[in-house]
This record gives sequence, structure tokens and C-alpha cells, in this order.
Amino acid sequence: MAVEILGILVFRAVASIGVLFLVHLAMGQRQIGELSPFDFAVSITIGTIAGAAIADQRIELGNALISLILVGGMQVLLNYGSLKSRRLHKKINFEPIILVEEGQVIKANLHKARLTVEMLLQLLREKDVFDITAVELAVLEPHGRLSVLKKAECSPLTPRQCRLTVPDNDVLVPVIMEGELQEKALVQLGFTPEQIEAFRHEYRDVLRNVFIAFMDKRHQLHIVKEEVQGTERFLH
Repeated sequence: MAVEILGILVFRAVASIGVLFLVHLAMGQRQIGELSPFDFAVSITIGTIAGAAIADQRIELGNALISLILVGGMQVLLNYGSLKSRRLHKKINFEPIILVEEGQVIKANLHKARLTVEMLLQLLREKDVFDITAVELAVLEPHGRLSVLKKAECSPLTPRQCRLTVPDNDVLVPVIMEGELQEKALVQLGFTPEQIEAFRHEYRDVLRNVFIAFMDKRHQLHIVKEEVQGTERFLH
């Protein structure tokens, strides 16, 4: 009997998680902090339905799975509608709120965002702003993060402003991972099959001792070996 009950629970769990995974794939990829109030409510509802379907055998599994699909489908349709309708988008999403303009805190908007002055100052410090008079504009985004534009005289100089020519940033591509050669990465870097084989032959004796190796677009290699050990440091 216990084995039978366990089997039923495993089946219900696999079925619920499988449908839940498919529903979230359809809903699209977004971080928790970027969910709209409606998306958050839908996620909580879907999680509750899935949890109840797994734990409570009195709930018909088929009905629970259909409920998951229906709730997820409603969310997909509403989000699609919000992409097509600006009015609908405003109804189900928060609007950006200007909290600081030209160094002055907009008190009414601060209350609208339900933030205290202390909370605003903390958000500014997280953006490396310790002097509020240096802020040209601070906007609370719909996902809860603060975007800050500093005044021109308080912003660091860029090479463009100094009319300096600087080389482009290189994106390092992992070409060896835990001793395994990543052939697709080498192809993306412009290697031919013959060059890949030559590369493999050149590094055949050291491949197994390489934890990870990166290569830039100029084909310069940076190797991190397996035996590298960290030093003892007091980090607080």
C-alpha cells in the first residue's frame, strides 16, 4: 500500500511539474523582480495549484492540470494583449515614477511609491550616489529598481568626450572546459576543421590539466589550470 501511494505521488509530482514547466515556458523568461503585479499573482496561483495537485490526492489530477493550463493561458493572452494595447499595458503594469529631479526630491511621488527618504537614500547609495544634489534624474522603474542620471558636471569623463580612440572590448569565449575542447566555440571564433585539429594536437598534453581556457577574437588564449589553489584571506 505504501509503495502504491508513493508511486501515485511520484506520478502526480512528475505530471504537475511537467505541465508547470511547459506553462512557464509559454509565459516567457523573466526574473522575479521584473514580474508585473498580475504576473506575480498568476505565478503564486499556478504554484498553489501545482502544490495542491501533488499533495492532496482528493483533487482530481486532470482537473488540476487543466486549471494550470487555463491560468497560464490567460496570462499569455493578457500579456500578448498588453503588447498590442498601450492602455491595457498601463492597467496591469506599474508606471515609472520620477523621485528626484535636478537634485530635488519629489515628495508626492515618494509617497506614491510608498518609499521613505531613508529608503530612497539607500537606493541611491546602491547606485554609488552619496550626494543627492549630483542627481539630474532618479526614476523608480516598474520592476522596483532605481535608474539614476547624474548631472553632467558630476559624471565621469568618457573616452568619447576626451576624443580618445580606444580598442573595442573583447568577449572572452570558453574554448576548453574541464579538459574538454569546445569545438563549437572555436568554430564561432573562425576556426576551420583543420585548425581545430591542429589546436587539439598542439594542446593535447595539457588539455586534461586545464580547468577552463578562454580565447578572444585575436585567438589569444588565457588558461586556468586545475591545480590553482586560493590563498587564505579574511573576508568580512
